[in-house]
Amino acid sequence: MTAHALRTVEALLPLGGVVLFLLATMAAFAGRCATVGRPRTPYIEARSAAPIWKWWMEWWVWLWGPVERACLKLGVTPNAITLASTVLTGGAAALLALGHLSVGGWLYLFAASLDLVDGRVARAQGSASKAGAFLDSTLDRVAELLVFGGLSIYFREGPGLYAALTAAGSSVMVSYARARGEALGAGAEVKVGGMQRAERVVLTGLPCALSPLFDAAFGPPGGEVVVGSALALLGLVTAVTAARRGHAIWRALRGLEPQAARPAGNVRWLENVRWLETARRRQQRLGR
Repeated sequence: MTAHALRTVEALLPLGGVVLFLLATMAAFAGRCATVGRPRTPYIEARSAAPIWKWWMEWWVWLWGPVERACLKLGVTPNAITLASTVLTGGAAALLALGHLSVGGWLYLFAASLDLVDGRVARAQGSASKAGAFLDSTLDRVAELLVFGGLSIYFREGPGLYAALTAAGSSVMVSYARARGEALGAGAEVKVGGMQRAERVVLTGLPCALSPLFDAAFGPPGGEVVVGSALALLGLVTAVTAARRGHAIWRALRGLEPQAARPAGNVRWLENVRWLETARRRQQRLGR
């Protein structure tokens, strides 16, 4: 066996174990849905997403149920989970920057899933607060920028770098539009568009995690090409989401503004001007 083949096998063995575990849990969840029905988590049902995507999100929430229950039993605070998620994301970003795409991708998916747990723990403990929501939202932005920064360092130049920077900028604009729209009272329009954080995490982390598979299928640098292409797609679709959301919020805020009524005095003044102009022209004709 050549050195390249040996490295490929070493990379694919842990990947195969993770994939088999996820497929097994997916099959177990599908069986549960067939017998007792699919769970209907309110915040997932409220999302403007396709039914298959909601099924995937419900499966992921169900998969992380034991971790959530363990945190509740041990009394782990939501803020501690948020901070742990950010630290792990920083580790994932460092691994990505050093070229360990598969390990970094899996660690990023794991860390982002912890971020899902913190909100559920806060609601279960009755400790949800505006301060906690602010910390969570702020560190979410930090986490995304860390990952895109790590990928930018990895690519260093060329299309991959531009794709990572575009994805970073577009993601920040989507999040900013929502935060600013909520602050100004734009209502449901702040959620327009499908490329929200969960979708961005999957489209960033999954290609990185599966990069050894693409290397094995297409040969190096197949994984790198797929990751760069995924970032380019992410940047494009997220930019469209930012534009759609921004326009929807702008229209909603315009609708909230009171229509300025023209003062009656201005109308009367304009009528007087027209009457005087008509009288002047009549006088000119009589003078001829």
